[in-house]
Amino acid sequence: MNSLPGDTDLSSYTKSDAILTSLTLPLERPVAIFATNDVNDDTLFRNGLTQNIVILYDLFESMGYKSYLLQHGSGNSEKKDFIHKYRIISPNEILHNKVQIKVFIEIGMSIDSATRAYLRSSGTKITKLYLGNILNIDIETIQNFNSVFFSHHVVGEIDEIWTSPHYKQHLDYAAVLNRTEIAKSKVVPYVWDSCFLTQYGTKETIEWKPPSDWKIQDIVIMDPNISFQKCYFYSLLLCEAFSKKYPEWKGKVQIINGDRLKLDTNSLNFVLPSLSLYKDNRIVLHNRKNIHTILKDHPSSCFMTHQWNNDFNYMTLELLHCNYPILHNSDGWDKFGYCYSINKWNEAIKIMYNALVNHKDNLNIYKSHAANLIWKHSVHNPEIQNEWKKILA
Repeated sequence: MNSLPGDTDLSSYTKSDAILTSLTLPLERPVAIFATNDVNDDTLFRNGLTQNIVILYDLFESMGYKSYLLQHGSGNSEKKDFIHKYRIISPNEILHNKVQIKVFIEIGMSIDSATRAYLRSSGTKITKLYLGNILNIDIETIQNFNSVFFSHHVVGEIDEIWTSPHYKQHLDYAAVLNRTEIAKSKVVPYVWDSCFLTQYGTKETIEWKPPSDWKIQDIVIMDPNISFQKCYFYSLLLCEAFSKKYPEWKGKVQIINGDRLKLDTNSLNFVLPSLSLYKDNRIVLHNRKNIHTILKDHPSSCFMTHQWNNDFNYMTLELLHCNYPILHNSDGWDKFGYCYSINKWNEAIKIMYNALVNHKDNLNIYKSHAANLIWKHSVHNPEIQNEWKKILA
């Protein structure tokens, strides 16, 4: 039947290739189990892995799954109210209640191969999702430790190996290591959500405040400094070069996780003392802090990060979300925000100058960059959900 004259026609507007999950779902939803470490106030902000686990939980819920976090812990750790909404299950509960699981994802914890075999026999797909630069980690571990006291790789009875796009170069290595088929190994979409910054609405978003003068604006470097993959070194050298080209800049360099530099004799005795910023008492070393504390302590600062084969970083998305200027060197995100290259040093200094001097004027453009990048990786993006549905099919 044709529409009457004057009726609104939005057929072209509403047409989309994206398929949203229906709100009409069967009572018995497919079950997804995430094998993880204990999610609590401490682990949630220790590194991005625990956040990634919970965000994937939310993603699967939004696609119609019934998600659980598999944990061996006692559950007596300190947890804020918003963490309690997540379903927790133990290995014994799975076995005793004969839970029918569609997909079992090891991400923060590995189970033994015998348990995997049992779950596989009941039709469960067993996958391992690597969210780390495992080849580099494995090499560094052998070089720096005489022995390892945890099961970093538990081999056997795994159907598929998954990894994030920025770790796809290690996918074959991970598959061979776990004795799975390379052909079945998959790169899965990277996902992020701003929920942890606001703790699901219980806190206001902290936003960047323009400094009174860029010449006294601080630079914050907050890489973990536990590996060459994410380290202060290049960022600090760039600050040193910037201070020489623009001597009118008198801000300080605040290094979070800087206590680790005190443990490294090369950094403490050679690298830092060789810098004019250090001699002028403009380098401040801090202990580890969570993102909320850092943003509150440095409301008008410019941030800087450097990575190697770790292109995607939750910290970058957190700072973009809160409008803080951040210089990053992620090739995968080179169109977003202030991206620099250590191979183009003079250009990197210019980008740093732009971030310090012009960020207030660039703010609306910057917000547009942030919104686009965050939506690109959002758990609510139908394109992301459809990619995951194909992987799980």
